[in-house]
Amino acid sequence: MNIINQADVIVALGSRLGPFGVLPQYGFDYWPKNARLIQVDADAKVLGLVKKTDITIWGDAKDVAEALTARLKTMSLACHANRAERLARVQAAKDTWGLELQTWNAEADKWSQEVASGSSYMHPRQMLRELEKAMPAHAMVSTDIGNICQVANSYLKFNEPRSMFGAMMFGNCGYAFPTMIGCKLAAPDRPAIAYVGDGAWGISFNELLTCAREKIGVTVCLFNNEQWGAEKKNHVDFYSNRFLGVNLVNPSFAEIARSFGCEGVRVDKLEDVGPALRASVQAQAEGKTTVIELMCTKELGDPFRRDALQVPKRVLAKYKGFE
Repeated sequence: MNIINQADVIVALGSRLGPFGVLPQYGFDYWPKNARLIQVDADAKVLGLVKKTDITIWGDAKDVAEALTARLKTMSLACHANRAERLARVQAAKDTWGLELQTWNAEADKWSQEVASGSSYMHPRQMLRELEKAMPAHAMVSTDIGNICQVANSYLKFNEPRSMFGAMMFGNCGYAFPTMIGCKLAAPDRPAIAYVGDGAWGISFNELLTCAREKIGVTVCLFNNEQWGAEKKNHVDFYSNRFLGVNLVNPSFAEIARSFGCEGVRVDKLEDVGPALRASVQAQAEGKTTVIELMCTKELGDPFRRDALQVPKRVLAKYKGFE
């Protein structure tokens, strides 16, 4: 379950409170300085591991949530008084973010502007917006690690549970496609779509044979920009564009898909993105997997952490000499 922040109390219910979630990110520290922390987890070893806690509860998240809910039903909570105001602030923030995404057509940093200049391929953000507009109702989407896949998370919207599947902090490359195969087997009547970068695709595309053999219908939105984007962004930001092992020379992934017995289509124009996605979802009903090879510029969105490669702050005295 997610972290619930109410006033100066934070309830971490079933969350490991990993470092990506509690450290300063993108230049600001959003973790409340004086908040009291109640951490709930079934694994006693993670209680208080990352953040100092005021109360720790060793228990199953569902059981604890049900017990807390039962107690809260009989109480008058301060949060009820300003519920409408808080919901209005949340909606205003969502509207502002949505408007920003609508007008955000390309990355603004110098590197991205240079590599996109003169390219006939699609800007990643514009391509992702076309996928968003064509996304079918009740779709399940998995996103791999990688630069475009993480930018894609801003363009995905869901109205029901068990719809979004991301590698998140686990960071396992090649995650999205096999995950979505499993999702399709569990929910065969729902559209199943995997977002995968070309680097991660080289790890997982062998499962096309599984889909062809077992007649499992999945759509793969394959972002081909001929680079390991997440790693390359670090080389741009921290190593003055001194690239090592991040550039790719790719075959035709659409042709490979067809040779495996699946469908494969190459898309390099924005107006073809939506029709390709819709056609692939229709093919799922026939047990057909489709690889939509989306040709993108080499623009790179912001990394997970702008401070990822900075020298860490040493808290323990015995490590001070390593700063």
